[in-house]
Amino acid sequence: MQVKAQKKVEKLKEYTASNGVTYKVGDEFKLGQGSDTNGKFVYVNIGGWGMSTNAESNRLGAANSGLIVTLKKIKKYNYKRYKGVYFTVGGGNITNYTIDIENAIKSCEIEICNDKKEVAESKPDKYDQLAKLKKLLDDGVLTQEEYDAEKKKILEQKD
Repeated sequence: MQVKAQKKVEKLKEYTASNGVTYKVGDEFKLGQGSDTNGKFVYVNIGGWGMSTNAESNRLGAANSGLIVTLKKIKKYNYKRYKGVYFTVGGGNITNYTIDIENAIKSCEIEICNDKKEVAESKPDKYDQLAKLKKLLDDGVLTQEEYDAEKKKILEQKD
């Protein structure tokens, strides 16, 4: 009896994740919030030319919460010590990001995650939100009008 060798890396056109969403190459989705204590992303990492040899410095920064990304590639890995489904996404700039999709879902690092309670508990206070918003304005991601509108929404939120 001959056993068929299982592929170690499989390229997929679509993937149905544990959150019930079927992701397809070309789809857009929104990042949630980084799950590290400093707000950085643990399961969304800088890839491509911007990648460093230091894993910590490859983590996507907290200011990228809410970033809309486009799914470019889906790969399923089945190595002894490296298993899972990883997305390569673009965020509208020059580099790509790699997402360990199932762990990103578990930790709510993408918007549609398994535990909405966890998102509510990890929601930053108004001052954290305002600081992130100001950084986006200073970095040129937001216009002054967009900044003012978002700032107003944050200040009007009920605690």
